[in-house]
Amino acid sequence: MKEKKETDDPQKPRDRDQSAGIEGQVFWVEGNQMPQFSENKEQAAPEQVGKPTKRTLRIHELTHINQANLGDYLFGDIETPLVKEVETDEEGYFKVELPPGRYSIFTVEEKGYFANVFDLDSYIHPVTIEKSGWNRIKILIDYQATY
Repeated sequence: MKEKKETDDPQKPRDRDQSAGIEGQVFWVEGNQMPQFSENKEQAAPEQVGKPTKRTLRIHELTHINQANLGDYLFGDIETPLVKEVETDEEGYFKVELPPGRYSIFTVEEKGYFANVFDLDSYIHPVTIEKSGWNRIKILIDYQATY
């Protein structure tokens, strides 16, 4: 009788399929984002929100709101350890491999760090990385926008 090897199981992922992390795109949003109505009182079709932008992203261990100094719109010091820093391309695209775990994502701005997503437990832009697979996200930098 043939002994079955681990690699013979089609349901079990192989090492090359074990990569995981975050990929996505960053957009800059500014100005009036209020819905506009046409002359016939119908809401105009929404345009794409924001324009792709080049940014540095800082990925920290999962960060609670109490572990970062928040100013008017930007964060100052972040107390949790920095895990990775990555640059987007000119179109705002990024892809970063990470080990399984929970992380917080910030964009680097001229006067601090930006994040505008929070979970119900007040963790800042939380992202969970599973053993294999990629989280796809869209980051909107909108502290110069009005809604």
